[in-house]
Amino acid sequence: MLRALAGTASCLALACAADPNRPDPNLAEVWRDYRKMPDQRALAIAGNLRQSRFVSGASGGYATIPEAEAAALRSCAERRLRTRSQAPCQLYAVGDEIVWPGP
Repeated sequence: MLRALAGTASCLALACAADPNRPDPNLAEVWRDYRKMPDQRALAIAGNLRQSRFVSGASGGYATIPEAEAAALRSCAERRLRTRSQAPCQLYAVGDEIVWPGP
C-alpha cells in the first residue's frame, strides 16, 4: 500500500475561499499535488489564514479515511512545530471534499 506524506506549503498567501466547494486560489499548487495522491486522502492546514501564512500536511493511499486524516494531521503538526506556528492543524479536505469551515 502506498503511503505518502506531502503537501509542503509554508508561508503561502491564503485568503478565505469565496466558494466553499472550490479550493482557495492561493492553495493551487498544494491542491494540485494533493489531488494527484491516491484515494483515501486528506489535507490539513495550520496557520493564521487572515495573515496569509500557513503550513500543510497531506496523505494518501491509506486503507481508510480516518487513517488518512490522522496522517495528514501528523504531517501538518510536524511542519507546524518546525515553523513554530501557534495555530492548530485542521482538516481542509477529505477526499475531494473541502471540509474546512473557514476562519
